[in-house]
Amino acid sequence: MKILAAIGTIASLAMAAEYSVPVTNDVGIIYTPMLCGNTQCPITNLSGMPQYMAYSGNRDLRNILMGFDLPSKISNVDDIESCYLELPKPITSSNVAPSSYKLTVSPVTSSYDARTVTASTAPTRGSSIAANTYMDNVAPGPIDVTEACKNPVKGQVAFSLGSSGSPVSFPSSTGGSTAKLVVKTK
Repeated sequence: MKILAAIGTIASLAMAAEYSVPVTNDVGIIYTPMLCGNTQCPITNLSGMPQYMAYSGNRDLRNILMGFDLPSKISNVDDIESCYLELPKPITSSNVAPSSYKLTVSPVTSSYDARTVTASTAPTRGSSIAANTYMDNVAPGPIDVTEACKNPVKGQVAFSLGSSGSPVSFPSSTGGSTAKLVVKTK
């Protein structure tokens, strides 16, 4: 009996795993109701830039869409025990005193093409799953996004990052982002 229990324990431990998944699909998008001449300013896609900004204020709205492919070894999302979004330290100007920003993280409800998505074609954001205040001179702590990871869209989990207070910029995948999704399975 003890041998069977030990084998069962070893088998269950062997199935548990931790995956560190880099960002695979990111873009900054801008919407502004301001006029450029006599027409509304264009809704902009900033795909391929070295950094993206999140900000809400002065009649501008900038969001970052950030997507991650779930590991193919996770065949059943019910096996996901926990899932955390880890963002790098924001990009700040060295001659500016540290300031705070409120980061909001919302899952998006459909896939998107980072090369062509704009504010008017962006996937719908779900309810905010995190809204915390951070200082821009340190990396935010891990953000629990477990429920979003259990509801992927076409094998991908994606988030819309927004900010109020001070603007916040993070490196993009093109700019060497170290953003990652840490997924632990049972």
